[in-house]
Amino acid sequence: MKKVDLNVDIGEGFPHDRALLEFASSANICCGEHAGSWELTCQTIELCKFKGVRIGAHPGFPDRENFGRRTPSEDEIDAFLLNVNGQVERFVIETKASYVKPHGALYNILACRGFPNQYGATIYGACGGSLIHILMLTGLPPMLLLGSRDAEVVDARVAPVWGTKTIFEGFADRRYRSDGTLVPRTEPDAVLEDLAEIREQVLKVAPIVDSICLHGDTPNCLLLAESVKKTLIDAGYEVGN
Repeated sequence: MKKVDLNVDIGEGFPHDRALLEFASSANICCGEHAGSWELTCQTIELCKFKGVRIGAHPGFPDRENFGRRTPSEDEIDAFLLNVNGQVERFVIETKASYVKPHGALYNILACRGFPNQYGATIYGACGGSLIHILMLTGLPPMLLLGSRDAEVVDARVAPVWGTKTIFEGFADRRYRSDGTLVPRTEPDAVLEDLAEIREQVLKVAPIVDSICLHGDTPNCLLLAESVKKTLIDAGYEVGN
């Protein structure tokens, strides 16, 4: 029986964190910068410990107005990445995290398969370097989009040093492009809400990933979480990590 992890993004200030943990085996906890607060981060860490849910650090760009989902400008990127490094260091001091999963724009930049301009290539290099620095500093594995460029780089440069294994992730509630990257949230229908379509996608990605993500800010997230877990169990999967 194949085991598949179910991870949720929580600690961002949405109301369903405790309920979502009834379905999840891993939690990507906001580090208090793209949303939430450090106090909420600490409370969420303790909640996950109590529930026995695996804990991951979920750092994002310190851009609350855009929920960490806007690509930084050239003038912002260095300060933003320095902030991200500090988020993870603080998080790891507070608790024994099991992995690091980038959030929002940082995640999407790292997953990019091609660059529209020179700045795209430059910012990918900067973000990739920052991620590798974090992983080398903490010894933690990353959770990354299956097939993304950053996963290839990490496996080549970090895994041989630390013996870490990238946790390859798929999405239940996000639409994919033909190249395997996610449809940007700025485009129509980027977030899946139809249960039948979500179930179909879960069964498509489950055989090839280690973990499947659900978002706490997706409409009807509790109904979706229950449906995804039932879909996996009914298909013969064990939910866990």
